[in-house]
Amino acid sequence: MAHGRSVLLLVLLGWAIAACPAAPTAAAAAAAAAEAKPMDFSHVTSRARADELVKRGELVKIWLYPKRFGGPNDRYNIGYVPAGAEVALNFAYDRISGLIELKAVDRMTVKPEYRGRSKVLSAITYVCHGAPDKPPITISIDIW
Repeated sequence: MAHGRSVLLLVLLGWAIAACPAAPTAAAAAAAAAEAKPMDFSHVTSRARADELVKRGELVKIWLYPKRFGGPNDRYNIGYVPAGAEVALNFAYDRISGLIELKAVDRMTVKPEYRGRSKVLSAITYVCHGAPDKPPITISIDIW
């Protein structure tokens, strides 16, 4: 008798599942809504707008040529990146510091990249030069 009830319950459960419409569950809907959206800062076309986003915590000001490597303290050396991007930048700076300590690098070129008229960096490349007979070491960071 117990076996018969188990079979009956399984049949009823299977029937109930098959009869349900294929509507997305709340969890599936929440997961779809939480999918990462690509960053887009193309609307940030002025330093004033970028500074507003810095105050809101969406952007961070950085030195394009880092001060710890002798970068100048002027407004032309200021860049803006999305909050969180400074982690990747600090990792790059640490690698460059290591190359300097090893005397593998004695000069550096910084190449900021922007999309359209945006004031927010979309990428930045550090080209580290050392001995003339060695190729430069390039560190590129794609930001958005």
